[in-house]
Amino acid sequence: MQAIRLLTRFGEVTNDPNARSEDLLHEVNSVSPNTRLNLQSLLANLATTVSDEKQDGSTLMKAAEHMAIRFALERYTKGEVRVNAVHQMMEHMSRQMDRLRQILRSQEDKMSRAGILVESHADILDRMFWAEVPENGKRSVLLSNEAPCVPARNVRQYLDTLKERGDRETIGKILENYLTGLRSPDVEIRKKTATGLGQLADLYGAAGTKMLVSAIDELSEQLRGEKEPELQSMVSAAFVRVSQEANTRRNYPALEAVLTSIEKIGNDRPLFAKDLLPRIGIENRIPEYVEEALRAKEAPPELIQVLRKTPSASTEHLADRFFRCFDRETCDSVISMVEQMGPRALELLRETLRTGAPGKASATVGLLSRLDVATLLELLPGRLPEMSRFYHDVVVRQIAYGAAPDRGRTLVELLELLDKAVLPQTVDEIGMSGDQTASAPLIAMAQEGQSENRTPFLQVKAIESLGRLREPEAAATLHAVLSTRRMFKWANHRELRISAAQAICKIDPRYNSQIQSESGLSAEDLVLAPLEPSPTCKWVRQRRYERFVLAKAIPANLIASGHKAPVMIRELSLGGGLAGKDANLRLPAEGMMEFSAGLRGVKAHVLIRRSKQMEFGFEIVLIDLDSRGRLRKLLTESLGKAPETKSPDWDGKRNV
Repeated sequence: MQAIRLLTRFGEVTNDPNARSEDLLHEVNSVSPNTRLNLQSLLANLATTVSDEKQDGSTLMKAAEHMAIRFALERYTKGEVRVNAVHQMMEHMSRQMDRLRQILRSQEDKMSRAGILVESHADILDRMFWAEVPENGKRSVLLSNEAPCVPARNVRQYLDTLKERGDRETIGKILENYLTGLRSPDVEIRKKTATGLGQLADLYGAAGTKMLVSAIDELSEQLRGEKEPELQSMVSAAFVRVSQEANTRRNYPALEAVLTSIEKIGNDRPLFAKDLLPRIGIENRIPEYVEEALRAKEAPPELIQVLRKTPSASTEHLADRFFRCFDRETCDSVISMVEQMGPRALELLRETLRTGAPGKASATVGLLSRLDVATLLELLPGRLPEMSRFYHDVVVRQIAYGAAPDRGRTLVELLELLDKAVLPQTVDEIGMSGDQTASAPLIAMAQEGQSENRTPFLQVKAIESLGRLREPEAAATLHAVLSTRRMFKWANHRELRISAAQAICKIDPRYNSQIQSESGLSAEDLVLAPLEPSPTCKWVRQRRYERFVLAKAIPANLIASGHKAPVMIRELSLGGGLAGKDANLRLPAEGMMEFSAGLRGVKAHVLIRRSKQMEFGFEIVLIDLDSRGRLRKLLTESLGKAPETKSPDWDGKRNV
């Protein structure tokens, strides 16, 4: 301390032109001979090292720091002071240097004014001291019960050195030993350990699952038993930081340990546990985890455990993800995840369907149609009257996405409750389902008769679905539609008869050779037939009709809410098509589509399906049979003139 004070006097004399050298000489002579000798030797060595550099007052500061570190190291090496007292000793000597630092701190002032964080002098001394400690001393301290007394930055420095050498065994021992500080009876040791764990969280994450889980378990146990309020806050901060590391590294076993720990904490302190989960952010990253599992084609069992422990957020996201699926494989993977989550996930889906807003409720339909159709048929009829036409459309498509073997019967149960604009695609989906148990209602719809909901267009759809189902019992009804005459003309519209002829040929291919001679239909009439369901199709919804890229885009008008907007139809089929639009056109959910076909026009009620930028898909949900006949003729002519105009492979983003 005498030497540090003497160095301070050197600094004062350097900056004071009125100082007397006699006074300084008297002070030098008043110290002990040993101190005077050490000081002279130290200054001589420092002067030699900086002789070629610009010399300034910082040389005195270096001398003081060097002396302090050498003094601390000697006392520590001799065992006169323990490592937990080194920092206090450095702080004491740093205070003695404050006067010298005030004289020489111009550089620090510049850094502070520039907004650069200046490390405390005691911390600088402590770091310099640690650098001088021999390696065996560092190892022994970090493997002792005094390890938490070593600042985290010093621990990190030594572990980085071990990592470069590949000594993972020692790293594991040091990290494991560091955790024991949480169980220390000394409050200060526990505080230092909690602070250090927060700073070393990434090292525990890099050390592997076992070490990360150990840290999480130790912190949670301490958090449950800690009574000191300040320490509770420090331990909870460390727990959150280590848990965030597990979250960042997608370490599912560690995340399971985190969630298990929060459950245990919640048994004693429910409000505190409720606050922890958002701070860790596991629920926010569930979409990322699910997407990774979908890309990997199979969810890791550890991830399923994490989903089980966050049932509300996970079930909600999986329902939303299923709602946005395009391909069958992804749909099946999402269904598998929900199934593996167990009864709790199904319970939450049921509750959402029962009480959720229409958007959330309709998003659960696809999953429930596959996993719990009984509950779906119990709850959905009560919700459909509350939903708009848009959500009725969503419900039908969701059931199609679910691809349950009995989805045909499910749709039949809902027919009377669905909006009339959604009925044609519902009947189409019944036919695409392959579920022959749903044939009876279709046979009834295929028979002659008309009401507000049972239009001729819906009758056509029922006939086409019977053909897809290959229903033998429908043959008599279909023959009646095809062959019945009234006086000297056919009883039914040409479009009905074409659909009936195509369906009969599918049910009984032997009739194919005589269909034209007995029906008066030409080969050209029968060339555009409904597409068959393909078990190997990778998309969630298959096209019902072949689509053609038009050689020349057809100008059309989209009429909605009394406004008429010009559009250009680029692709077209009997069921809908794809059109280009102006950038400023805001698409409605539905409207009327009008365009010319020969001398007369085609007018159809359509539902709008959003597609790519500047494009939209449309699905025909109501069209009079004369307009449908003109549409068929337009497509047949397009096919005859340019066979290459068939639409290329579906990109999966078009639903019509």
